[in-house]
Amino acid sequence: MPEPSPGIQSRAAPGFFVDSGVRPMRQNQLSLGDEGTYVGAIGAVVVAIWFLIIDSLAGVPLRTPSVLGQVLLFGESKPVLEHAVFSAVVAYTAVHFIVFLAFGYVVVALIRWAAHESVVRYALVQVFLVFEVFFYGLLSLASEATRTLFPFWTVLIANTLAAAAMGAYLWHRHPGMRRLIRETPLGAAPR
Repeated sequence: MPEPSPGIQSRAAPGFFVDSGVRPMRQNQLSLGDEGTYVGAIGAVVVAIWFLIIDSLAGVPLRTPSVLGQVLLFGESKPVLEHAVFSAVVAYTAVHFIVFLAFGYVVVALIRWAAHESVVRYALVQVFLVFEVFFYGLLSLASEATRTLFPFWTVLIANTLAAAAMGAYLWHRHPGMRRLIRETPLGAAPR
């Protein structure tokens, strides 16, 4: 009787197995999609909370997603600043989460690749730098209101907090990456 292979099998006929080629995941391992979703959601929530705090201290909760929704999604050149526009908040929040979920997927894919190829860790550094600068550049180009309402330090802190939270989650979930960094620190020649 043929021995079953380590992949997921189905019985084609009594005593015969068809190997799907898919290897079962360890119990603590998430799929790329699931882990990317978690990582992206963590980053999105951290940024949203940061700007909710900033907006609340300024006396207009949800002003950030309202203004960004009005300017970036609805094309308003003079957004309402005195109160939050509900439709703009909902629309921008949806886009915010979609973008972060996609970003989380890319980061997780790179982390998994970097766990086997130390040179890929340099790509992670580049992704972080692009992550920091891209959104602020978009805001600067969008309108005068966004340049005034979102000084660079607020965006820098939001993105740094998000990157730290996503990084902490990934650090915990990927012991192989921790081992690789201990063995070959960033900047050292791979062995």
